[in-house]
Amino acid sequence: MEEYTTMPVPPTHEADETKGQISSGTAVLSTAAMPLQSFNPLANICEAFCGLHLYPNDKKRQVISYHYCSMLDADRRQCLIYDSNTKDAKLIAVEYIISQKLFESLDENEKKFWHSHKYECESGLLVQIAKTGVPEMVVETAEIPSLQHLCNTYGKTHQLWPVDDEGNCSSKVPYGPPQILASFTADGQVLPELLEKRDKAMRISTETKRKEREGRVQGNAPVEGADQWFTKGLAWQIYDQGERGVVEARQ
Repeated sequence: MEEYTTMPVPPTHEADETKGQISSGTAVLSTAAMPLQSFNPLANICEAFCGLHLYPNDKKRQVISYHYCSMLDADRRQCLIYDSNTKDAKLIAVEYIISQKLFESLDENEKKFWHSHKYECESGLLVQIAKTGVPEMVVETAEIPSLQHLCNTYGKTHQLWPVDDEGNCSSKVPYGPPQILASFTADGQVLPELLEKRDKAMRISTETKRKEREGRVQGNAPVEGADQWFTKGLAWQIYDQGERGVVEARQ
């Protein structure tokens, strides 16, 4: 298989004087307009999770992802993904999550873009985002049944903001075409320093989460066709062909 790597992020970091700041005029206009507008799609968000994704064609390029999800129906979720859980977080990706039944109905060509959630649910990599001060016992009680349901689902993630070598979306703008991301499928794949950073930010222990879920969160074996970067060594990705102005998917 030919090896293709993801383009590195150019050093276009946000200037200190503008990062996280909004002009007073813009703030006033936004505040005044808020009571007049409808935010119904956002009001339907009912789940919040923190997980990690990787680029299937560049496995050392990984990112912490904060998911905020709404349910379309029993078989479909859609998630907005941010690089943090703060007010100035960047919208860096979108993930669509479907049931095993819907995944099995996809044609073989479509399945190659989807990943399973079994390992990240069982291993503690995927956790609920709880409010500050909520006791761990309460979080665990809510988390276990939710993750058991997610365990047998499949996701298709489009990363919109490129990730740099440190796992950050540090460029000023989200340049380039969307990228297909994958989930982790086995021990030893996630970068230890990135997992440590996530656990510190969330004030949790992935290892403790894993032990809590033993025998309580168990998924079916992933359906054939998912996780092809892992099962078949096929790293499907979108590539920008530069001056030709062509964007194509290839392995």
